[in-house]
Amino acid sequence: MTTRKQKPRKRRPRRRPSTAPHHKFRRSTDPRVSPDEVELSPAKRVMFTPDGGTKLLWHVFHKGKRAGRAFIVAYNPKSEEHPDASITVELNQQSRGKGIGSVAFQKASYLSNYSEVYASISKKNIASKIACSRAGFLVLEDEPGKELVMVWRRAAS
Repeated sequence: MTTRKQKPRKRRPRRRPSTAPHHKFRRSTDPRVSPDEVELSPAKRVMFTPDGGTKLLWHVFHKGKRAGRAFIVAYNPKSEEHPDASITVELNQQSRGKGIGSVAFQKASYLSNYSEVYASISKKNIASKIACSRAGFLVLEDEPGKELVMVWRRAAS
């Protein structure tokens, strides 16, 4: 029996970690939308989280076309003073960079009827930081190594 020598496997060269960010933030050149062009349509039902919280969901529409969704999860809904409501806005790829997110953050916060709504944002997510600040959210916590926490407060009537 003869044994064949196996060819040594070719290995891919090691990739060196890049120091540049993967996705550079580029401001959109698209015109900003008017708040009247963005519509939030409530979902057919209110969902409940396993820990007893509630989840309010809206579908976001821009000029009649579906642009994404916005939802607020209230982790302590029975507490009237501090229900710990947290907002999330997710937009379709085509709907980004037009100002739809800012309007969705603002309208969903207002429609929720909570006095305070919080947004936890990754510090790398520059677009969400800009959208929240345009929607009236203020920075609450900005500690190194943690997410940015912003808060929207309902104006006193």
